[in-house]
Amino acid sequence: MDKCLFPLSRTVSSDGLNHKVLFQCGDGKTVEAALMLFLNPGRRPRRTVCISCQVGCPIGCPFCATGRQPLERSLTADELVSQVLYFENSFRPSAATATPRERRWLTNVVFMGMGEPLSNFENLRQAIGFLGSPKGLGMGRRQLMVSTAGLAPQIVRFGKENIQAELAVSLHAADDHLRDALVPVNTRYPLQSVIAACREFIRLTGRHIYFEYALFAGINDSIADADKLIQLIGGMDCPVNLIFGNQVGSGGYQPSTRTVAFDFQKRLIAGGIRTMLRASRGADIEAGCGQLRSRWLSKSGDPAHHFSSLIES
Repeated sequence: MDKCLFPLSRTVSSDGLNHKVLFQCGDGKTVEAALMLFLNPGRRPRRTVCISCQVGCPIGCPFCATGRQPLERSLTADELVSQVLYFENSFRPSAATATPRERRWLTNVVFMGMGEPLSNFENLRQAIGFLGSPKGLGMGRRQLMVSTAGLAPQIVRFGKENIQAELAVSLHAADDHLRDALVPVNTRYPLQSVIAACREFIRLTGRHIYFEYALFAGINDSIADADKLIQLIGGMDCPVNLIFGNQVGSGGYQPSTRTVAFDFQKRLIAGGIRTMLRASRGADIEAGCGQLRSRWLSKSGDPAHHFSSLIES
């Protein structure tokens, strides 16, 4: 893979566990990617990189900074892989000092940055193929995860082509009226079509899907919302990842309190749904979706203007 992205800036969280990098493409477009380090005593470290699939986003979720940026283009397969290789090559110990298990430094790659991965299907497929190949990083299916806002036909295609990556579907609401507002593509692919596509994926692959649900105070975090989610996905034996929504600008979306989030989680568990509540990461470097790029553009309007004075933290 040719080097086709250039780092413009790197921002590091105060605890050193989160790194966010702004890249410039060959045509001057910019995208971001993030590295998250999970260092739990007694467990093997996890080093996860979250990469972008598009410049901007076609979905337009109002709670996401990237969603406020119009889609400019999809990234090529080389550009997808280059984000991963930047972190792999920048952080990996030298071959002389690394143990065999450390020869590949990254443990996981998630396609959860800017853009909708399944609307860039062919380049996504090629990138996953490279990352999983012996000539690439040799990553297994469980080490790669793709997140979609719910493009029903592409969910089925993902299963039919047996793409070797896990699949996560961002729900964020369990009724169409609310999801139309939070995830506008729901007006095209309403919940019943998304869930039907998920069931078909499970039938085709024998694998489960992960559901993602960002909690926003007073919007989608009530016990009634939890009950709707139980009714929607009950019996599918698919886990739910609850996350605290990020505050973006002055749009009125605030993360739920921990107490409310715990109550929501307990309700799902009582309803037979496997659930994990994930902690927020990198808040001090605005590590939410699209925030670094938004801040850069709002300051300069022209990222190339700063190219000669790279910020390396």
